[in-house]
Amino acid sequence: MGVRKKIAVSIVLIIIVALAVWQFTSPQLLPIVGGKYSAFGPYSNRGSWTIMETMRYGSAYLAISISNVTFPRTGIGTDYSLVISDVNHTITNSIVKGFGVRVTGMSIQDSVDGSTSTWGNGHDVSDAVQSTSIFFFRTSTNHMLRFTVTFQLYDLLPLGSIPDQTVTNSFNITQIVL
Repeated sequence: MGVRKKIAVSIVLIIIVALAVWQFTSPQLLPIVGGKYSAFGPYSNRGSWTIMETMRYGSAYLAISISNVTFPRTGIGTDYSLVISDVNHTITNSIVKGFGVRVTGMSIQDSVDGSTSTWGNGHDVSDAVQSTSIFFFRTSTNHMLRFTVTFQLYDLLPLGSIPDQTVTNSFNITQIVL
């Protein structure tokens, strides 16, 4: 095999590897599930919101559902689960097959003592649509919790993805702690 053929084969292999890495590092397609995951969790005082996001190649109604999955008590960690799901979307470009979401950070701030629990924010964050954070309550009372959620929206192509926009929203939940 000549030098030109070896160079051509090497360039083709590099392009194939680059496309494979681009495809496998893209977030998963966020399927349309309607209101299925916007239902409340097992304990009281949880929240569910539907927000509309306008992107480059369409728009999507996203359901943000936050619930505590363990009963809140003082001094014991309480698990909170965040679920982002696609209620409905519209695509305006035929090359885009859907949208993806990557949660990049979540923080929980308590109105009673100002304590904050942070998840993500620049560290390695999984490519999950469901994320969990643990929060510790110091007092028994009604707590107003502010959840600040940051996520990146992606336009998914047949091969790979394009980052579209970063969204940061805050949600309030009143939590009774015993």
